Amino acid sequence: MDKLTQYRQIVQEILKEYGEAQPAYGNIEVETIFDTERDHYQIVHVGWEGQSWVHSCIIHIDIKGGKIWLEWY
Repeated sequence: MDKLTQYRQIVQEILKEYGEAQPAYGNIEVETIFDTERDHYQIVHVGWEGQSWVHSCIIHIDIKGGKIWLEWY
């Protein structure tokens, strides 16, 4: 298995675990996004907290230049 394939697999496994955790508040969906073509990976919270719309990136990871970049956490 080449390094890039291995990195993709590791990132996806980690995000799948994080994606199972549900927020304790509001009517929030957890979306796990894998763009394996461009190597962008995210967990996003979408939904309602009371009367407020929630749309926030919880984790954003990119693979670029042969490295894993934790863009947002």
